[in-house]
Amino acid sequence: MVAAVRGVAVGVGTTMLFHCDFVVAGSDASFSTPFVRLGLMPEAASSLLAPRLMGQRRAFEFLIMGHSLNAMHAREFGIANIVVAPEDVDAEALKAAREIAALPAGAVALSRALTRGATDELLARIDQEAKIFSERLNSPEAKAAFEAFFARKR
Repeated sequence: MVAAVRGVAVGVGTTMLFHCDFVVAGSDASFSTPFVRLGLMPEAASSLLAPRLMGQRRAFEFLIMGHSLNAMHAREFGIANIVVAPEDVDAEALKAAREIAALPAGAVALSRALTRGATDELLARIDQEAKIFSERLNSPEAKAAFEAFFARKR
Protein backbone atom coordinates (compact mmCIF):
# COMPACT_ATOMS: atom_id res chain seq x y z
CA MET A 1 0.00 0.00 0.00
CA VAL A 2 1.30 3.40 -1.00
CA ALA A 3 0.02 6.62 0.58
CA ALA A 4 0.38 10.24 -0.47
CA VAL A 5 -0.03 12.94 2.20
CA ARG A 6 -0.37 16.67 1.69
CA GLY A 7 -1.56 19.09 4.33
CA VAL A 8 -2.96 17.94 7.65
CA ALA A 9 -3.31 14.28 8.68
CA VAL A 10 -5.19 13.97 11.99
CA GLY A 11 -6.15 10.87 13.98
CA VAL A 12 -6.93 7.94 11.72
CA GLY A 13 -5.55 10.02 8.84
CA THR A 14 -2.20 9.48 10.53
CA THR A 15 -2.60 6.08 12.18
CA MET A 16 -3.62 4.39 8.92
CA LEU A 17 -0.18 5.29 7.58
CA PHE A 18 1.35 2.76 9.99
CA HIS A 19 -0.28 0.08 7.80
CA CYS A 20 1.18 1.40 4.56
CA ASP A 21 4.33 0.10 2.91
CA PHE A 22 5.48 3.36 1.37
CA VAL A 23 4.44 6.87 2.36
CA VAL A 24 5.16 10.03 0.39
CA ALA A 25 4.71 13.23 2.41
CA GLY A 26 4.53 16.73 1.06
CA SER A 27 6.79 19.22 2.79
CA ASP A 28 3.58 20.94 3.94
CA ALA A 29 2.29 17.80 5.68
CA SER A 30 1.70 17.65 9.42
CA PHE A 31 0.68 14.65 11.48
CA SER A 32 -1.20 14.60 14.77
CA THR A 33 -2.98 12.17 17.06
CA PRO A 34 -5.11 14.12 19.55
CA PHE A 35 -6.81 11.02 20.99
CA VAL A 36 -5.78 11.33 24.64
CA ARG A 37 -6.53 15.08 24.71
CA LEU A 38 -10.06 14.13 23.72
CA GLY A 39 -10.28 11.58 26.53
CA LEU A 40 -9.85 8.74 24.04
CA MET A 41 -6.98 6.45 23.13
CA PRO A 42 -5.02 5.52 20.00
CA GLU A 43 -6.66 3.24 17.43
CA ALA A 44 -5.97 1.28 14.23
CA ALA A 45 -3.32 -0.77 16.05
CA SER A 46 -1.22 2.37 16.44
CA SER A 47 -0.45 1.43 20.04
CA LEU A 48 1.33 -1.63 18.62
CA LEU A 49 2.79 -0.26 15.39
CA ALA A 50 3.97 3.23 16.44
CA PRO A 51 6.44 1.98 19.08
CA ARG A 52 7.82 -0.48 16.53
CA LEU A 53 8.37 2.28 13.97
CA MET A 54 9.32 5.18 16.22
CA GLY A 55 10.53 3.66 19.46
CA GLN A 56 8.55 3.72 22.70
CA ARG A 57 9.49 7.23 23.85
CA ARG A 58 8.73 8.91 20.55
CA ALA A 59 5.49 6.95 20.26
CA PHE A 60 4.50 8.08 23.76
CA GLU A 61 5.19 11.71 22.86
CA PHE A 62 3.25 11.39 19.61
CA LEU A 63 0.31 9.18 20.59
CA ILE A 64 -0.21 10.05 24.25
CA MET A 65 1.13 13.56 24.67
CA GLY A 66 -0.31 14.45 21.26
CA HIS A 67 2.71 16.37 19.96
CA SER A 68 2.38 16.99 16.24
CA LEU A 69 5.03 16.11 13.68
CA ASN A 70 6.02 18.00 10.57
CA ALA A 71 6.93 16.10 7.40
CA MET A 72 10.66 15.95 8.12
CA HIS A 73 10.08 14.55 11.63
CA ALA A 74 7.60 12.04 10.19
CA ARG A 75 10.34 10.84 7.86
CA GLU A 76 12.91 10.76 10.66
CA PHE A 77 10.50 8.81 12.90
CA GLY A 78 9.65 6.23 10.22
CA ILE A 79 6.13 7.34 9.32
CA ALA A 80 7.07 8.70 5.87
CA ASN A 81 9.61 7.27 3.43
CA ILE A 82 10.25 10.48 1.53
CA VAL A 83 9.35 14.16 1.69
CA VAL A 84 8.82 16.07 -1.53
CA ALA A 85 7.34 19.38 -2.63
CA PRO A 86 3.55 19.37 -2.19
CA GLU A 87 2.97 19.53 -5.93
CA ASP A 88 5.11 16.40 -6.44
CA VAL A 89 3.38 14.14 -3.88
CA ASP A 90 0.97 12.39 -6.23
CA ALA A 91 3.59 11.82 -8.94
CA GLU A 92 6.08 10.37 -6.43
CA ALA A 93 3.43 8.09 -4.92
CA LEU A 94 2.46 6.82 -8.38
CA LYS A 95 6.15 6.30 -9.20
CA ALA A 96 6.57 4.16 -6.06
CA ALA A 97 3.37 2.22 -6.78
CA ARG A 98 4.51 1.50 -10.33
CA GLU A 99 7.93 0.39 -9.08
CA ILE A 100 6.30 -2.04 -6.63
CA ALA A 101 3.81 -3.26 -9.25
CA ALA A 102 6.69 -4.06 -11.64
CA LEU A 103 8.18 -6.52 -9.12
CA PRO A 104 7.15 -10.19 -9.09
CA ALA A 105 3.78 -10.12 -7.28
CA GLY A 106 4.19 -13.40 -5.40
CA ALA A 107 7.62 -12.45 -4.09
CA VAL A 108 6.31 -9.03 -3.02
CA ALA A 109 3.32 -10.54 -1.19
CA LEU A 110 5.41 -13.15 0.64
CA SER A 111 8.15 -10.69 1.53
CA ARG A 112 5.63 -8.13 2.74
CA ALA A 113 3.95 -10.73 4.95
CA LEU A 114 7.28 -11.76 6.45
CA THR A 115 8.40 -8.19 7.16
CA ARG A 116 5.06 -7.33 8.76
CA GLY A 117 4.88 -10.37 11.02
CA ALA A 118 1.84 -12.30 12.22
CA THR A 119 -1.49 -10.65 11.48
CA ASP A 120 -3.22 -12.26 14.47
CA GLU A 121 -1.35 -9.94 16.87
CA LEU A 122 -2.31 -6.93 14.77
CA LEU A 123 -5.98 -7.93 14.54
CA ALA A 124 -6.14 -8.66 18.26
CA ARG A 125 -4.75 -5.18 19.02
CA ILE A 126 -7.25 -3.54 16.67
CA ASP A 127 -10.09 -5.36 18.43
CA GLN A 128 -8.74 -4.45 21.86
CA GLU A 129 -8.31 -0.78 20.92
CA ALA A 130 -11.78 -0.62 19.33
CA LYS A 131 -13.43 -1.98 22.46
CA ILE A 132 -11.63 0.44 24.76
CA PHE A 133 -12.08 3.35 22.32
CA SER A 134 -15.83 2.72 22.29
CA GLU A 135 -15.93 2.65 26.09
CA ARG A 136 -13.87 5.85 26.26
CA LEU A 137 -16.33 7.71 24.00
CA ASN A 138 -18.82 7.56 26.87
CA SER A 139 -16.34 8.45 29.61
CA PRO A 140 -16.69 11.68 31.59
CA GLU A 141 -13.21 12.72 30.38
CA ALA A 142 -14.16 12.35 26.72
CA LYS A 143 -17.47 14.13 27.18
CA ALA A 144 -15.73 17.05 28.90
CA ALA A 145 -13.02 17.21 26.23
CA PHE A 146 -15.57 17.24 23.39
CA GLU A 147 -17.69 19.87 25.15
CA ALA A 148 -14.60 22.06 25.56
CA PHE A 149 -13.63 21.51 21.93
CA PHE A 150 -17.05 22.47 20.60
CA ALA A 151 -17.29 25.44 22.98
CA ARG A 152 -14.12 26.85 21.35
CA LYS A 153 -15.71 26.48 17.90
CA ARG A 154 -18.66 28.71 18.81
